[in-house]
Amino acid sequence: MNESYELERMRDSAAIRQFGVRVIIMRGGTLVDLQKSVEAVLGEEADALLYEAGIRAGTSSTQILLKKWGREDFMKRWAEFYGSRGCGWFKLEEAKITPERGGIIKLSSSFIAEGYGRSEKPVCHFLCGFLVGVFQKLLGIKLACEEIRCAATGEPYCEFKLERYEGER
Repeated sequence: MNESYELERMRDSAAIRQFGVRVIIMRGGTLVDLQKSVEAVLGEEADALLYEAGIRAGTSSTQILLKKWGREDFMKRWAEFYGSRGCGWFKLEEAKITPERGGIIKLSSSFIAEGYGRSEKPVCHFLCGFLVGVFQKLLGIKLACEEIRCAATGEPYCEFKLERYEGER
């Protein structure tokens, strides 16, 4: 993958940019620590907050990547970008999505599930929303997502079910 990061130096600071957008490098566990802190304060409401934040992140990320790459081979490049050859968020194992029915996304190596540790319920709420944002932008339809399997619960991968959404968003 030939996507490089640029170090932009200014008089008193520096920033890392990719595709002209500032990016940060942080330990995956930092986002998990943030998630656990939000869960401690908000309880079940944290799931919705992380999901909505994921939608915003997925939408804006996809806008940037579509401008840079276009639609041809987008999924292949997207899988590499978020996989171990890119920023390392997850490995895309399977994506079966249609505008008519939604579909299933299987991810292994979710940085959230791995960093979270053992859980009785799925924990990848941010990634669930992120996938909604990505595929809403790609397909031009409203979607809802549910994580139906999660590596944090002992499953071998995280599986997300995307469905058309007819409500407001």
